[in-house]
Amino acid sequence: MKSSPHRPSIELLFKRGLGSAEIARRLQISSSTVRNVVAAIKKRGDASEVKKSGRPRSVNTRNTRAIIKKRIIRNDGLSLNRMASQLGIARSTVQSIVKNDLKLKSYKL
Repeated sequence: MKSSPHRPSIELLFKRGLGSAEIARRLQISSSTVRNVVAAIKKRGDASEVKKSGRPRSVNTRNTRAIIKKRIIRNDGLSLNRMASQLGIARSTVQSIVKNDLKLKSYKL
C-alpha cells in the first residue's frame, strides 16, 4: 500500500478538531484513507510513515536489472539460463526480472 501524499494536510486538519468525514470532503479523498491516517496519528502521535519490516531485496536490484537489460539489448544470443549462471543468481529470478520489471517476453529461439 502506498503512502498518502495528503498525510500532512490530514494531520493538520485533524489537530484543528475536524472529523474524518469533513477532512475527506475538504481534501476530496476517500474517507478510508483519512481514517487510516487518523488512526496512525492516534496510535503514534504523528502521521509520519513507518519503515516497513521484511526482508529487503538482495538480488533484484537496480544494478542487476540494468545488467540484464544491457545483455538483452546487446542480443548476443545468450539464454536466460546462461545469463543466470554467469551472474550467479537463480534462473527464476532472471525470468521474473525480464517478465515483471523489464516487461519483456522471453522465448526460445
